[in-house]
Amino acid sequence: MLAFLLRRLTGAVPVLLGVITITFFLVRLAPGSPFAGERAIPPAILQELEARYKLNGSLWEQYTSYVSDVLHGDLRLSTRYRNRTVNEIIGQTLPVSLTLGGSAFALALGFGIAAGVWAAVRHNRTADRLVQILCLAGISIPSFVLAPLAVLLFSLHWRLLPPGGWGSFRELLLPASCLALPYAAVVARLTRASMLEILPMDYIRTARAKGLPAATILFVHGLKPASLPIVAYAAPLAANLLTGSLVIEEIFGIHGMGSFFVEGVLSRDVFLVAGVTLVYSALLIGFNLLADLTSAWLDKRVQLS
Repeated sequence: MLAFLLRRLTGAVPVLLGVITITFFLVRLAPGSPFAGERAIPPAILQELEARYKLNGSLWEQYTSYVSDVLHGDLRLSTRYRNRTVNEIIGQTLPVSLTLGGSAFALALGFGIAAGVWAAVRHNRTADRLVQILCLAGISIPSFVLAPLAVLLFSLHWRLLPPGGWGSFRELLLPASCLALPYAAVVARLTRASMLEILPMDYIRTARAKGLPAATILFVHGLKPASLPIVAYAAPLAANLLTGSLVIEEIFGIHGMGSFFVEGVLSRDVFLVAGVTLVYSALLIGFNLLADLTSAWLDKRVQLS
């Protein structure tokens, strides 16, 4: 176990370095300048700006200098949000995205697994078909359609929840639900398919013959081995949700990391884009490692090698 962890953590270093390299060169080689605006900047001021943000010198010198700063924990100043460091921006926006994404992650897994088990138990009945129709609708409707509809119904028509804002549970409920719905539909379909393979097995029939409670058969003997595809899907899902959603954040007026990332791309803020991408990659690697460990715990046949 320890050797596996060390090997995976060691292997993550070149992956993160590759992410930094590709992101840095892609943004720097894109047309335009991070200091371009409606008015032309005098050459002397432009040179001062490039020197301040360490964007002077050759591209290789800029890259090696940036990697050195990152290794020392300095993600540098943002060229879009002047006088603010990327460390500060990520430190302020990441908790917001983590709260929103963590809530959506819990809702997606909770409702998705419950709906999938319910549909599998009632296979080919009305309830099963209803769950499949809802899953298809949840996957098909994009967030930019679902979120305005939810605001129209729950905020403007029924006046149950606020249409935007951040800070209270009522303000969190609507955006987290809109963000979770498509992923809950995917989890429900994965759970249903896995449970349909597990429920006809001999050891499940033996458990029923012994008179074990239906809940024990489903959630202890059935759901545990059926969770392997869900765990594999949950790793990229968690990284995707926890780093923010541009559409949901924009519609509900939430200042999370996703909205800052897109602003950084549009304004060619190389350090903000590279910093957010680095955080996203680190989360993805961490959750994939956690998924491997969870899979080995759920199924002893899975080897950590």
